Amino acid sequence: MNILVVIPHYYGGDKSGDNNAVNRSMRPNARRERVIALSRVLSSLQTAFGPHCFGLNHSKAMARRVKPAHKLEVVIVTRDGEHLLGELPAHLRSTFRHATTNCDPLRLGFVAHRLLGEEGDKYDYSVYLEDDVAIHDPLFFRKRRAFDSVNDPLALLQPQRYEVGGRTLQRKLYVDWAVGLARTAAYQNIADHPRVSFEFGGDTYEMKRSSYPSSGCFILSNSQQRIWRQGPYFLDGDESYFSPLDSAATLSVMKTFRMYKPCLDHSWFFEVEHVSPRWISLLEQNKG
Repeated sequence: MNILVVIPHYYGGDKSGDNNAVNRSMRPNARRERVIALSRVLSSLQTAFGPHCFGLNHSKAMARRVKPAHKLEVVIVTRDGEHLLGELPAHLRSTFRHATTNCDPLRLGFVAHRLLGEEGDKYDYSVYLEDDVAIHDPLFFRKRRAFDSVNDPLALLQPQRYEVGGRTLQRKLYVDWAVGLARTAAYQNIADHPRVSFEFGGDTYEMKRSSYPSSGCFILSNSQQRIWRQGPYFLDGDESYFSPLDSAATLSVMKTFRMYKPCLDHSWFFEVEHVSPRWISLLEQNKG
């Protein structure tokens, strides 16, 4: 499969001077954290889907390249001069294409939408990915294709996003499992086709409409990309879902498609990692 991944990335902590900013890209003391997060995102994409994978033959002391399952194109969109790309490890700097803009940094995600609309038609899947969301599963797009093969194009499968950590015990928390129904009721009707199931690898998995369809990303098939681009919500500028950042990652696709996620007990089946943990500490306070 041909895969396009577009990542909006910004760092303005040097100008902000506010170490209490909600957006960590505006905190001076978060510079190293943001470099590490973006490095992990790029590394995960290359490890799972990139062309530089080999098998070692010990007896011949040689390695053979593995034929890649996908053709991957990664584009990082930044505001002119306000980014950390130059601080990435050298081996990752050749793994992406760099696009620049001078827009408001809070609207970088909408510039990424425009790029997806311009280029996405050439790919089997187009991905909007925040700069701290990592995809580790090599079967990720095969699972999406299996879901898409038995559902109409208006059904959009989203991954569950998780964090890992803990002071006393390593734990995993699916951070976007549920939110109050009122938060998204204005944008979606989760009673419309509330559940679907499909088979993968001989097992059946249940997906359901979610009150909280956010994942820090969205993944569109080629047909979905056309529906989104030609619909009324593409580049509509709506920032009413929590914040401009949250809106860019979720709102226009939530208004366009019926968005599904794996039910909680199947969350591991289709997931992404939030590599800048924000909520995992809550488990130390409430383990219910």
